[in-house]
Amino acid sequence: MIDINYGNYTLFQYLIIAFILFPIEIIPSWLIIMIYAVIVLIIFSTLLKLFERRNPCFKENNHVTTVPWLRTTLVVLSTAMLLIILIIKDSSVDFLIYYALIAAPHVISAYFSTSRRAHF
Repeated sequence: MIDINYGNYTLFQYLIIAFILFPIEIIPSWLIIMIYAVIVLIIFSTLLKLFERRNPCFKENNHVTTVPWLRTTLVVLSTAMLLIILIIKDSSVDFLIYYALIAAPHVISAYFSTSRRAHF
C-alpha cells in the first residue's frame, strides 16, 4: 500500500531541511556552520514536533512499512554509493548529493508505509 500523504510529508520535510541548510556550502568557517546547523535543526525539529502533536497521523511511530526489506536495501545502496564517492573523491560532488543519498532511503520507504491505526 502506498501512503501518499505521509510520503509527501516526509519528502517536504527533507526538502525544507535541504533548502535551509544549503547556505552551508558558502560559509567558510566550520564553527559558524556547526552553530547555524544546530540552531536551524533545533528550531525545525521543535516545529515538527508541534505539528505532529496536532496531527498524529504524521508521526513516524504511527506508520509501519508495507515492504519490510525496502529501507534496508536502500540504506545499503546509499551507503555503497557514498563510499564510492568518498573513495573517488570527485570534486564536483557537493552537499546536495550527499544529502540526497542520506535522505532517499527514508523518503522512499515513507511512501511504502501504512498507518498503524485505522481511524487516521
